Amino acid sequence: MGAAGFALMAGGSLLTACGFKPLYGNASTTPSGNGTVDANLAAISIKSPFWERDAAPYGEFAQAGKAKYDARTAQILHNALRDGLNPYGQPSAPVYTLAVELSERINRTVTADEGDARREDLTLKANFLLSGPKGEELLKEQTRSIVAYTVLQDPYQDLIARNDARDRTARQVAELIKLRLSAYFATHG
Repeated sequence: MGAAGFALMAGGSLLTACGFKPLYGNASTTPSGNGTVDANLAAISIKSPFWERDAAPYGEFAQAGKAKYDARTAQILHNALRDGLNPYGQPSAPVYTLAVELSERINRTVTADEGDARREDLTLKANFLLSGPKGEELLKEQTRSIVAYTVLQDPYQDLIARNDARDRTARQVAELIKLRLSAYFATHG
């Protein structure tokens, strides 16, 4: 065994000595001993996300009405959460319920002198609520993701860029929610 092997063994020993334990996998037991963090995540039923954003297709900051949902972004978030929490699908006998409310904001950040191209930030915010077996509120928090993209003043390219930004923010928000739920079960489980 070389110096690198010895360093890895010493590092592993130091991590266990300081109380480090994995967040996922078989060694991720909860404080109450109710199984692993993964098992608790797999027992969450995910409600379809509620969504509210501008009804204007290009986000022209229109004041006319709000779309109550965006099926594509909500579905991407729902599927990313389902795959992250339980890759085998919704549990047949859920113990917990997760409700998510989404909101979106688009801010123009940079405009070129000629007005041809600009940068925009798309912010996707999620308020989420984890409910227990009797409907009691266990965890209520908020997370968000911001993605920047370029607007070229070409309707098709701009729509593609904005949809790509929505896809990326939805996946990032799903990862952030999963991480927060995992931390909750690791400390309160």
